[in-house]
Amino acid sequence: MIEDIFDTQLEAAIQKLEQLWEKTEQLPSKSNPAWQIFAEETSSETEKLLLRESLHELGNTLQELQCALEEMHLKNDELAIKQMLLESERQRYQELFDFTPHAYIVTDVAGVITEANQAAEKLLGVRCDRLIGKPLIVFLSDLERRKFRNYLTDVKRSKTTQEWELEIQPRNKQPLPAACIAVPILNTYGYVIGLRWQIQDISQRKQAEEMEKQWRMLDRILSASPAKICLIDETGKYLYASPAAAKIFGLAATEIVGKTSPDLGFTPEIVEKFDKQIETVASTKVSIIDELTLYGINGVADYEYTLSPLEDDSLIEGNAVVVTFRDISKHKQIAIEINKALCKQRQLHQMKARLISIVSQEIRTPLANIFASADILTNYSQDWSAERKTKQLQNLKASVKHINQLFNDLILISEAEAGKLQVSRSILDLEQFCQKLLAEAPFCEEKTHTINFSAKCEHTNACLDKKLLRYILVNLLSNAINYSPEGGEIQFDLITEGKEIILRIEDSGIGILPKEQAHIFEWFYRGSNVGKVEGIGLGLSVVKQCVELHKGNIAIESEVGIGTTVTVTLPMYYAR
Repeated sequence: MIEDIFDTQLEAAIQKLEQLWEKTEQLPSKSNPAWQIFAEETSSETEKLLLRESLHELGNTLQELQCALEEMHLKNDELAIKQMLLESERQRYQELFDFTPHAYIVTDVAGVITEANQAAEKLLGVRCDRLIGKPLIVFLSDLERRKFRNYLTDVKRSKTTQEWELEIQPRNKQPLPAACIAVPILNTYGYVIGLRWQIQDISQRKQAEEMEKQWRMLDRILSASPAKICLIDETGKYLYASPAAAKIFGLAATEIVGKTSPDLGFTPEIVEKFDKQIETVASTKVSIIDELTLYGINGVADYEYTLSPLEDDSLIEGNAVVVTFRDISKHKQIAIEINKALCKQRQLHQMKARLISIVSQEIRTPLANIFASADILTNYSQDWSAERKTKQLQNLKASVKHINQLFNDLILISEAEAGKLQVSRSILDLEQFCQKLLAEAPFCEEKTHTINFSAKCEHTNACLDKKLLRYILVNLLSNAINYSPEGGEIQFDLITEGKEIILRIEDSGIGILPKEQAHIFEWFYRGSNVGKVEGIGLGLSVVKQCVELHKGNIAIESEVGIGTTVTVTLPMYYAR
């Protein structure tokens, strides 16, 4: 605008100069006397000549001025182009300054903010226009301000770029760590006239460094710990395994990484269950505790494992599950032993309770018979015949014998449970032993049954406990007679084959119900179909104890209404 006005004024001055030239040419002559006219003409010509020269000089000056003006126009055009380029660069710098992700601030030498970009606004929590004029130090925590003043002094003195870490205090926010770079602005004389600041929030970097430090510490702890811990992602890949966990599979911790459960020898059934549980924990964020059996380097072992969600999902991409294994093989074995002991103790308590009840009932009847028979014999036997007295005495003897047998059974049970029942072997002739036992017939008094004895022996001599063998045979033959109809037949077979003795007793009695056959050797157990047959359910239990003490076994085959066959197999330990 100023240049246009100057051009206009210059053109107007040139036009006026031309007009002056025209007027000079048209100046009129005055009517004076000749001498005066001559003097005036001489003077006028001189003035006119001077005027022309002045106008000519003025014209030259104006032309030179016009040339200078044209050159100035050219310079101005060049300057305008440079100014446009400079403005474009300034605009680009301003955009970079405003929109860079890092906070950029310009301050004077005292640290008062003169410029700030949008990242600085976001970082400090104050609008850019309101940051201008504020000291940068007000955005530092109290503990950092003294250090900041020292840093500022160092920059001004050294006139070099400085880097520090400071704790920034944004407006209405929590303090945060920041990396600061201060670049001094120097004038042409080399004096510091301002500072450019780049401030970067390094919270995430600090968190990453702290996390890395914690990971290293955790890895050292786990390396020295017996804890069996693995980290598995949602696809089933192992991201981490402690040395103790890797040892289960006979691998190093680094060899576990990248593998899956099938790679480590998990069975398909366990893999399917395990993967479903991992998916459930990853989606629901709820822990699962379960057990599994693994085939590791040390063989088969039982483990309790806990699947827990990884609380901090920022540690890895996607979801992950922490698996903690605990070897419970010994605990399970101990638990089994404890359960067995508790079960046995419970059985003993139940047996004692039943023993008291049953024995009291079983003894009450024989004792009553004994007292009654004794009373009758004492008070009323004077007029009895000898036969009647003998019969009464036999009843009395049978009652005493029943009580004696009951106590013998209880003694055997007590000794067996206490581990005091020992086998006292001696050489005996099996066939003779069985025939003598049948001849004595302590189990079939007042019975009408027939016992058919058969012996098929390669060897008749054996090394057995006579007392226990007698108890076995007497008890089994007594049962066969008691549960068979009057006049029935009992088959008793003695067989020796190789190094085995087979004692087989077969009756045609009531038989044992199929569902009850599994319980027939339990203490005090009696079949539901025994009716009024006397007994307390101890006989077969004691027989089984005696057979097992001989390292033998006993088996029962029975059919209701047909009969029962009991087979006892004993090692011979025969002597020639």
